[in-house]
Amino acid sequence: MRELEPISFDTTLREAARELDQRRATGQRLGSALPDLLLDEEVLPWLRELRDKDPLASALEQWLLRVREQAQFETRRAELADAHRVAPHAIIEPEQTALPLAELLKLSLARPTERAAYLRSYLASTAQVAELVTRLWEERQRFAEQLGAPLDFFEVADAAILPAARHFLADTRAAYETLDVHEPAQFLTAALAESAHEGWPARLSPRTVTELLDRAWLDGLRVRPFSLPAARGGSSFLLALAELGRGVSDAASAARSPFVLARDVFDLKRQRVGALLGALPVSATFAARQLGLGSSRTRDHVRALTRSVLVDARVAAFRVLLRELLQNGPGAVRREFAELSHSALGFELPLHAAGAFVRVRPRDSQRFVGLLLSASRHEVLVQTHDDDWFRNPRAIREIRAELSEPDICSANSDALAAGARAFRARFEPLL
Repeated sequence: MRELEPISFDTTLREAARELDQRRATGQRLGSALPDLLLDEEVLPWLRELRDKDPLASALEQWLLRVREQAQFETRRAELADAHRVAPHAIIEPEQTALPLAELLKLSLARPTERAAYLRSYLASTAQVAELVTRLWEERQRFAEQLGAPLDFFEVADAAILPAARHFLADTRAAYETLDVHEPAQFLTAALAESAHEGWPARLSPRTVTELLDRAWLDGLRVRPFSLPAARGGSSFLLALAELGRGVSDAASAARSPFVLARDVFDLKRQRVGALLGALPVSATFAARQLGLGSSRTRDHVRALTRSVLVDARVAAFRVLLRELLQNGPGAVRREFAELSHSALGFELPLHAAGAFVRVRPRDSQRFVGLLLSASRHEVLVQTHDDDWFRNPRAIREIRAELSEPDICSANSDALAAGARAFRARFEPLL
């Protein structure tokens, strides 16, 4: 192996990460995207020897493991995607036909009157996907063991996230029970916020989403194209604003900083900014000033969006806990999945739906953290700049300045507990 030094290795990692992102966006194979240097068996020992000598070493190692994991399991993830999007399943309700799982889910989203029937057919057909999910996690565990680093080392920012997810589900249970969710169709209806349909742009596109914010958010930034959900309710605009927030964070990351510091492997900063912008519409001020809603319509609009945010947050906590079950193996899933799903969602999912109906991804812990940290940040912004801080040039400049610095977001127990309190204080009174 040729002589290495951290800064040049950082450049190699940045180029590899960008190549993986580009190939994933265009549907190309990832396996050949990594240069030989990143696959060299001597690189990991070199980085581990540097841990006590160079402040970049740990971040370089985490990013190396992240890109290697992505390339390693491309085929497995493609197989899992095909099982969800392509493989047909015979169903008898609400029609007799054969459809892929993705189409069944799409129809359940688009047809409220037939939602329950499509979801029953979906949940009855998930066994193959659940089996592939189990296999993927078993192989990921072996991959981590072979490289001498647990998956948590480069996927979970802090051990406090797991107990924080348990506490969050317990602390928000009473609020969630007011939604009266006891079966999958009710859950999906609450998540979509279909009744919050007024005031939004006629079309959901990158242009219409960016126009919901002051231009100062994007001045001087080149935000990369981002994916958008189908416009099926108020929640679609929440998701779109969250994607825009993550894009703004990426574009504003410090160009002069080492890549592994400008782009934290745990994505905490981008997840926090995404959650911060994604929850903006859950505000009477936003409804009045950005959507033009009158006071008579605002209360029900905000209430529907609040319910959607609460569902999303509890699903995020559920994913954190489901990740632990999958990581602990099929036995843990068999023992605990039914109780966990009932506690988090309000109804018991069948075992053969584990990892299918609510899918688990490597960045799920950080999405949960982002929701909590964004609630704390929103609280401070309101105190400093008032309810319409998202229109205040000083507040926008403050956030933009933070984004241009290396990530300093914290996921320790104190920060997570403060975020959970801020989340409840902001949203529960609106239910």
